[in-house]
Amino acid sequence: MRNLTIKRTKSFVGCLMKMKLYIEDAAAGEMTINGVPCRKIGELKNGEEKTFVIDEKEARLFVIADKVSAGYCNDCYTIPAGDTDVCLSGKNQFNPANGNAFRFDGVTDAQALQNRKRGTMRGLIVLIVAVVVGALAGWAISSGSLTSAKNVPKDFYAEGMHITLTSNFSETEDENFDAVFESRRVAVLCVKDPFDLYEGFENYTLAQYGNMVLRNNDFDASVQLQNEDGLTYFNYQYTDPDSGNSYVYFVVTYKAPDGFWLVHFVTAEDDFSQYLSSIMNWAKSVEFVNE
Repeated sequence: MRNLTIKRTKSFVGCLMKMKLYIEDAAAGEMTINGVPCRKIGELKNGEEKTFVIDEKEARLFVIADKVSAGYCNDCYTIPAGDTDVCLSGKNQFNPANGNAFRFDGVTDAQALQNRKRGTMRGLIVLIVAVVVGALAGWAISSGSLTSAKNVPKDFYAEGMHITLTSNFSETEDENFDAVFESRRVAVLCVKDPFDLYEGFENYTLAQYGNMVLRNNDFDASVQLQNEDGLTYFNYQYTDPDSGNSYVYFVVTYKAPDGFWLVHFVTAEDDFSQYLSSIMNWAKSVEFVNE
């Protein structure tokens, strides 16, 4: 037998979720992840380090958020056979397309990297399908009422946050976000980081918080925090390597009375210029109240 030590580096991304650890086990598998029978060996909180006893056989180790999203929100590391203790580290990285999945540090294995690509593609499909289904449901409801108006201002509320979007949006639920509002072309994904997560967190400025988010999530150097029209934000483009579809994430940071917020406005790259003015107006409508 040997020791497997895993450190989950502290990160603002997914900080409220415990990550579940599953190891390959054909004989005593509790669930199947990407076709591999696995059993659960433990959980990791944000910033936590734990040691587990494993056998000397080669085995694949998976880190997931939950069973529902395990097909796309996961990372895999192949532990080689041997009797030497194994030490691994990693953290959750910002990418709503894959549910802000955990990522092991220093992975170069081609199979593991391909697994990440597949996971991101599946996550994008889930997000896009959710947007389309939500839009169609909203259209069906509005079309059944002669008094309903299309694309008029509509207020939404969540966890003390208020945002004015339009009647084309509908609210839905996703356990990876504190609030989700969707239209046919734009998704608004909201994440709250309460002040009680870290000592002294409430003393951070908005710029310090925004730059920490960028620094902790390994964005390309071209992604910079910007200030315009009273908004502090960053944006980046993501292109799915398999489908070739490109998306723009316009991420605005806010400081509320009880925590920081990241509000992501997501749309297809081809639609971004058309919706940018609306996104800026929606972002400027955000207000917070103590509940």
